[in-house]
Amino acid sequence: MSTPSSSDLESLRNKWRDSKQDHVFTFYDQLSSEEQSSLYNQLLTIDPSRVNSIHAAALQAEKEASSSSSDDISPPPADCVGTVIGQADQVKEWNEVGLKSIKEGKVGVLLMAGGQGTRLGSSAPKGCYDIGLPSHKSLFQLQAERIKRLEIVAGASQPIPWYIMTSGPTRKPTEDFFRQHSFFGLKEDQIVFFEQGESRTNS
Repeated sequence: MSTPSSSDLESLRNKWRDSKQDHVFTFYDQLSSEEQSSLYNQLLTIDPSRVNSIHAAALQAEKEASSSSSDDISPPPADCVGTVIGQADQVKEWNEVGLKSIKEGKVGVLLMAGGQGTRLGSSAPKGCYDIGLPSHKSLFQLQAERIKRLEIVAGASQPIPWYIMTSGPTRKPTEDFFRQHSFFGLKEDQIVFFEQGESRTNS
């Protein structure tokens, strides 16, 4: 990772200064060269003016919501919700619809896996964590096995695509974990890793 030139760094500083967010550079000079390069490259991917506009829009929406004259919380329209409680026929119908859609290749799985297991005492992605089952299977393995089972039960004509969204710090260890475990019996090309905030790319 190369160190940015003085002109490139000053250009980036000005961009953040114009958006009144230049405090992100407060401790820049105290960082090591590697840390400076890392911070510089991270800041390059962020548009501070867009962040400001999103923040302003969120504040405005909150202001409008708090000034609303009505505090009533009404349930959604009946035709927009459904329940399977006490509805055995409905359960059967939805199950059949789901399996039919899987068989026809119309179903994919999206997993939000950007968090690290720091609160669990691990720096690895949460999906890699051993949650204490007798089998010692990770969350990733459990999910992969469920997908494989669904393919078999539904008689799927093609593998169910599995989209796994990571964060920057968790992407490489997540991909490495899957490779170390031979993708848990799934096909490598049915799993797509991508980082939050970025266009997805095939693994």
